[in-house]
Formats: sequence, structure tokens, C-alpha cells
Amino acid sequence: MTVADLLRAIKRNWLMEIILFVITIGIAVAYTLTATPVYSSQIQLMAKTSDSSSTVQSSSGSSSSLSSYVQLVQSDAVLQPVVDDLGLHTTVAGLRGHVSAATLDTSSPFLTIAVNYTNADDTIAILNSITDQLNKQAKDGASQSVTFTVVQKPVKPSQPSSPNVKSNVVIGVLAGLIIAVLGAVIRELSDNKIHDRADIQQTVDAPILAAIPRSPTVAGRTPAIIVKPRGHAAEEFRRLATNLTFVAPSSVSNNSNLLIVTSAGPGEGKTTVSTNLAAAFAEKGESVLLIDADARHPSVAKALGLSNGVGLIKMLTKDVDARTAIQPYWKPELHVLPVEDESTASNVILGSEIMRTMIDQATKHYDHVIVDTAPIQVSNDASVFAREGGTLLLVASQGAGQRKALRETVRELKVARIKIGGVAFNRVSHERSRKGNYYYYEQSETGAKRGGKGSDHHTAAAAQVPSGPAVQNDSGHAPRRSASAVASK
Repeated sequence: MTVADLLRAIKRNWLMEIILFVITIGIAVAYTLTATPVYSSQIQLMAKTSDSSSTVQSSSGSSSSLSSYVQLVQSDAVLQPVVDDLGLHTTVAGLRGHVSAATLDTSSPFLTIAVNYTNADDTIAILNSITDQLNKQAKDGASQSVTFTVVQKPVKPSQPSSPNVKSNVVIGVLAGLIIAVLGAVIRELSDNKIHDRADIQQTVDAPILAAIPRSPTVAGRTPAIIVKPRGHAAEEFRRLATNLTFVAPSSVSNNSNLLIVTSAGPGEGKTTVSTNLAAAFAEKGESVLLIDADARHPSVAKALGLSNGVGLIKMLTKDVDARTAIQPYWKPELHVLPVEDESTASNVILGSEIMRTMIDQATKHYDHVIVDTAPIQVSNDASVFAREGGTLLLVASQGAGQRKALRETVRELKVARIKIGGVAFNRVSHERSRKGNYYYYEQSETGAKRGGKGSDHHTAAAAQVPSGPAVQNDSGHAPRRSASAVASK
């Protein structure tokens, strides 16, 4: 993970990071407030022999060495009487954990005893009692009488030494930051969904041609350009149609007007993009043939409210002619070729020579031929159609698309030597940075939401036009399309 990936993960998961940070701080504060306070104090003693008043050294060379008394401080012989005399509510082993002793160096006669206990008064009492018991044991056990004289008396602590509120809060803040960042990284690594443009741009070496909003206008059965031509969604589809003309092959012989629409996985809205693109081209008076080539899951006819009892497969097998299979929609320039539900050997037919011939004929008689194919993870039909030339448009949906599937799709297309012309980023949530745009289209989008299904159904019924001979378009010239010409050869 690069620094840019880390920053993006932090930005994307900010809400979770705040929650983790607050929880960590809360745990640190709760521990500080509920922890038992501990008071610390110490006493410094000097060891002397009683016969010559000479000091006892800390070397280990004699039985009266000071190091042996360091161990004696934590012995049962010293601590048990302390517990009994003071009536402490603890055991010898428990008290031993609160008592420590040390010398300054090997030549020093000074012995320092420190006690950490839950009561300030008991802390002082324990230090004094240990001193008394140490003198008693030293007098009874040494060959020469040893006396421990108090050099520095213990001072009663006014504040607990533990817990340290400031230190715990600082540690909690640092731990909260670390846990929040780690949580964001772990979630980023485990999250496989496509969330923003960066997820696409990291994988696909192709431009994002449009960001289609998540809108009730797009969710209906009728293209957004027909339902709300002034809406934001309609403008994005127009943007997509325009940008596709910039990335399309310049060679006419390479089927430059052929557009193959696919996605990495199912449910990313490729059919919605196909139908709206067809409407966007037809709106300009350009002839369009929209072909549903996803025989495994026919969806174009359903999306537009058309019948698919007769369509692509029967036309290719010459059971019906093109005039019967191709249906007009909305404008005379827009034709739809659905695919039937029953398609036993459809995958073989779609890759046949007759299909390639039909595509070649269609590109000669229509300004635009849009082929809605199966997702790459389901079938490689898109690669088969793209070999005939044209532009491959990859649809990636925010929240529904999978980054792993997108990587595998790019890898498969690269093996097939198929170039991705561009990406349509679909179902994009509202962005604050584009608040002005949404405000600009607010009235039209709201109207679409109020229209509901009834409005869509009424528009869909009005969108279909009867089949017949070529009709003059708004610009005064006949569109370049003919259903009979598609199947003439």
C-alpha cells in the first residue's frame, strides 16, 4: 500500500476512524477513573556495625554485606510481621509486590526501601515497620550487630503516583490514532467494493468518460433523457455519448461506430447505460441500433418495456426477417433488436460468422450500433464482438462493482488484446464537491421522483412508434438506417 493509498483509506473511512478513536480514548479515561490509586514513598537507611560504628559495605564478600539485606527486605521473615502488626488486608506475597529495596553502588552503605500502596498512611506505616523488622533480623542473624539508621524519613504522599491522568490521556490519544489508522487500513484491504474514481483508475488504463448519478430518473424503465431531459442524469449520458466520439477509432473500416457495452460482473447497470446511450444518440437525430447480445440474461426489452418473443437469435437463424425482429422505440432513428429468453445454443450463434456479418451490415446502415453484452466474468462475448473493431465501454458501478473482478476483467481483456475505450462510472452518490451541479438540476430530478412508476409507464408507451418506412428526422435528412438492409446479406 502506497502513501496515496493510505491517505485515501484514511479519508474514505473517516467515520469509522472517529468511532475507534473515541472508543479508545473512552477506554483510557474509564481505566484512569476506575483504577485504584496507588501512593508511593521511600525511606533511606544507613547500615552500621555496633562495635566500631563502621559502615557495612555492599560487596558480596562477607555475610554481613549490604546486598544480603536487600534480599532480606522482601523475605517472609520481615514482611509477615509487618502484615500481622499493621493488620493489612493482604498476604505476604501480595505485599512483596509493593516493596522494593536497592543500594546506590557496591561501596555505599545506604539502603533505599520503596513502598507503593493503596493508602497513604499505610505506605508510611509499612516503611517504618519494615525498618523495625529489618533491624531486628539484622541484630539476630549477623555475627556482628548491624543497625540501620534512618537517613531520610519517608514523606507522606499527598497525591497518588498511579494512575497518571495526563500520561494515560496522552497514551490513549496516541493509541486511538494508531488504532484508527490500522482500522482504516484493515477495512480498506478487506473491502473489495468500488467506491470512487481512484479504485477504477488504479486498475483500468482508460479514461472515465462520465459519472452517472444514483437517481430515481435512471432507476425507471424509461431512459433518463426521455423522462427528464433537463436532469443531471440525462446530462451525464449526453456527456458520455459525446466523450465516446472522442475515443472511438478513426478508421471507418474498423467499425468505428460500433460500441460494445459490458461490465466486470452482473448488476452494475450496463443495460441501463446502453439504453440511455441509445436515446442520447437518437435525440441528436442519429440513427441507432441497440442490440441485446446478453442471451444468458436478456434485459434490454424488459428495461424498455418491449417484447422479446422474437429477436436476435431467430433473426440469425433466419426464422424471421430483420423487419420483424427489430423494433422501433421513441424516435424513428432508434431501433432495438432484443434477444429471446429461449437461447439454447445462443453462445455458439453469437460467435458465428453470420453474427459478424450482421454486425458489419448494421455498422454500414446505422450511425451507431450499440451491443449490450454479458459481463466479462460470465462470458467473453464482449471480447468476441470487440475483435470486429469499435469501442469497448466498461461499466463500473459504485458500491456494486468488485475491485477484484475489475482487475480480472482488465487482465482477461489484455490477454485477448482488447483495448478498453473508456469507463462509465455508474450509480455515483451525491458528492459535496458537486453540490452546485445537483442544485442546478434539483428541480428536474425531484420531478422525476414524484413521477414514479406511473409516469415512467406513460412515457414508455408514448416513446414507442410504429414500424414503417424511413422517416425524416428533425434536421431534414433521412437517418442512415434500414432494418431490411441489416439482413440483406
